[in-house]
Amino acid sequence: MDSTPVPRRARRRWPLASGIILVLLLAGGAAALRYRTLSAPLQHLLHSVRTLIHPAAPAPAPAALQRVVQGPLYSQEEVSGTVQFVSAAGGSDQPVINEADGVLTALPARGQVVSQGQALFSVDGQPVILLYGAVPSYRTMVPGSSGQDVQQLNADLASLGYGAPAGSNAFGDSTAAALKRLQAQDGLPATGELPLGQALFLPAAVRVAAVQPSLGASVAPGQSILKTTSTTEEVVAQIDPAQAQELHAGQSAAITFANRSTVPGTIRSVAKVATSSGPGSAPTVEVDITPAKASALGGLDNASVQVAITTASVQQALAVPVTALLAQSSGEYAVEAVAGDGTHSLVPVKLGIFDDAAGLVQVTGPGLAAGQEVVVAGT
Repeated sequence: MDSTPVPRRARRRWPLASGIILVLLLAGGAAALRYRTLSAPLQHLLHSVRTLIHPAAPAPAPAALQRVVQGPLYSQEEVSGTVQFVSAAGGSDQPVINEADGVLTALPARGQVVSQGQALFSVDGQPVILLYGAVPSYRTMVPGSSGQDVQQLNADLASLGYGAPAGSNAFGDSTAAALKRLQAQDGLPATGELPLGQALFLPAAVRVAAVQPSLGASVAPGQSILKTTSTTEEVVAQIDPAQAQELHAGQSAAITFANRSTVPGTIRSVAKVATSSGPGSAPTVEVDITPAKASALGGLDNASVQVAITTASVQQALAVPVTALLAQSSGEYAVEAVAGDGTHSLVPVKLGIFDDAAGLVQVTGPGLAAGQEVVVAGT
């Protein structure tokens, strides 16, 4: 064992330093006077000890202020919707009923649009032509025939540019000549007569929603071949009946897509009766929204969108941030207004519409004016 004695001076160095620090802490102001005469390590140690004994109080956060504004406010109802093609005649997709007898030799693709004078499908290699009209096909039309179905045929042939007497309900020579030109154009025997099943009358152009039989299937008169919709798109929303009470046809809406682009629209209809999609499901009310521009939905089908429906608006509203509202024990609200000299006062306010998109609420209160500052809740 090393028995070399430790010098007394070395053994007493740190106890002496500790004593100095203790004296400084106890001496308070007197120690502060000598603080600058201490070595840097002792100054650092003294500062650390003081911080532990007397931690600094955090500075109070300054009040956040925002100005009262004046301008248009819009109260909106947010709903989820789906882009759909409108049914051709209301309700579900409409069937196209075949009147020919034979084998299916051509079918359209799902989503294809078929217009006046074009083939809906083919039976035994012969196209079945779409013509416009409210009265469905029910007979063979020949020279000498007359009636509303003949009037439809004349109107179609005239519209397609084949020279039939538009407006006439009589099947004359000019009708036969025009029909021959249509038949030749579509690869049909140019007989000048229209056999039952060679053309189908529908109110307008259709979009194919579903094809039921397969190519090569035998078909008979009265059989549904296609399911169709109109070519018009809209947004359909199924909403809670309580929400629907604030909505009506004609209200403005903004349709927002997944890429965050937005197009304007209008409520076309609000269903009068709530319906359920199945057992155990909550009843909903259907709301149909049409875009301001027919092509604005871009041909989307069953795409999910968000719709903001404007339920109320004020063009010149005095408004404050919603975070400026202070609930009072009376059940009313107030805002903390700041005067030009910096004094604060509570101003009772009455609330109007809420603009959730802007984070503002309409208020009226004594002395409130645009440009005045109010306290808002800090973040």
